[in-house]
Amino acid sequence: MEGYKKCPYCGEEIPESATKCMYCSAWLNDPKATAQPQPVQQPQPVQPQPQPVRRSNGIATAGLVLSILGLALCWIPIVDVILWFLGFLFSFIGVFKRPRGKAIAGLIISVISILVIILVLGGIGAALSETDWFEGLFSY
Repeated sequence: MEGYKKCPYCGEEIPESATKCMYCSAWLNDPKATAQPQPVQQPQPVQPQPQPVRRSNGIATAGLVLSILGLALCWIPIVDVILWFLGFLFSFIGVFKRPRGKAIAGLIISVISILVIILVLGGIGAALSETDWFEGLFSY
């Protein structure tokens, strides 16, 4: 074909007057361009960013749950005292680990729960002291 030449880089037919190949984008009259141009790079696949490790405080969670159960079951004195003690103990231990939020919440609920325990036991004691059947239990 007249008026056309082959690109020295890609071998495609281009016009003789071209200074840049329309196929591989190589400059034809640049004295510094002796190497074949770099191929177009494909975009790199997006790597998922590592998620930050969420730390948990299992013993504080247990203390919070036990404290809430103790507060919910405050009308059963023996069960309430056991749940209060375990909730307070686990929450207290959990304060020394991070994160501390649940441990602090468990301690606050434990304090509220012990106040409720004192009121319930005081009410039961006051109610029993005013009845005659309580005195009859211990008189022989």
